[in-house]
Amino acid sequence: MKVDYLIIGQGLAGSLLVHELQKAGKSCFVLDDPKQIKASEVAAGVVNPVVFRRLTKSWLIDELYPQLLETYAELEKRFGVKLFYPLQIKKIFGKGEVEFWQKKWAENDLQTYLEAKPDKQKHPFIEADFGMGIVAQSGRIDLKQLVEKTRPHLKEKQLIRFEKFNFETLKLNKTQVCYQDICAEKVLFCEGHAVSENPFFERLRFRHTKGEVLRIKTENYDSNFILNKAMFLMPEGQQLYRLGATYDWDDHSLETTSQARQELQEKLAAVFTDQYQVVDQQAGIRPTTHDRRPVIGLHPEHPQVGIFNGLGSKGAMLGPYFARQFAAFLCGKIKQLHPEVTISRYFNNDKDS
Repeated sequence: MKVDYLIIGQGLAGSLLVHELQKAGKSCFVLDDPKQIKASEVAAGVVNPVVFRRLTKSWLIDELYPQLLETYAELEKRFGVKLFYPLQIKKIFGKGEVEFWQKKWAENDLQTYLEAKPDKQKHPFIEADFGMGIVAQSGRIDLKQLVEKTRPHLKEKQLIRFEKFNFETLKLNKTQVCYQDICAEKVLFCEGHAVSENPFFERLRFRHTKGEVLRIKTENYDSNFILNKAMFLMPEGQQLYRLGATYDWDDHSLETTSQARQELQEKLAAVFTDQYQVVDQQAGIRPTTHDRRPVIGLHPEHPQVGIFNGLGSKGAMLGPYFARQFAAFLCGKIKQLHPEVTISRYFNNDKDS
């Protein structure tokens, strides 16, 4: 089989890149390891346009936000499912934080994303003596649904195979790559945390982080916003909520832990009084780079080998914009990738690929 691109991995990164390349008229074949637990199947998919700690705009959000709206709308139409759920985030204020919020709202050009006035309404089961700050342009992306709906679309056309990639089977020459019976112009690795085993990208400085989340069912609490206070409590309907998330830079296992469960429940208990049941606990590994920027581009020594990785905890926001940019780069529509994401920052050369 001859295709334009062989894509390794069908999590969020791989699914979005396939979408953009197919839109550009390119043919893709996907290899996906069925045993790999993908971060996108565990992640809550929160869209938060601000950095709460400093109260600044999230990196590139003015460019990212319009693109994520466009891309997820395209995918919703393509698959006939809802993926983007607009939801306000309400951040519980501590003492003195209202003034800080209003000061930064004016200083940091946050009027598009934040409301200046706090929500001082009393909400059942929420302890918020100083009110809550409101993030307006926010929500959640159903990443699990996105990945799961992409899969049968590829299966129908026999464009996906479920197996672990074997590097010894890959053959490179100047004009193409071949793997088993598939030949392509390029192979593009979208393998998430499995990049740690990729011999082409040993120089990349990944700092993977394990994250755990709980799914809880409340007895009475019923809200249509994401609650935030050192954790998030995100509604999924029918009084089910995602409670997250932990960050662990040392444990890279995919086992859930009692420590993470306790940490999340203690944070929730500090501001939340309703009774609830824990119905599920999940763990995933976020593919995070040392500088918290994606890593994208073509290998400087093997230009037929590419990477789209490192979307990290903001993947739901970063993915659509950079999938489109990488597709445009591969198709020759643009000459350079964004300087903060290009793979060349890990190599001693001046190439932008």
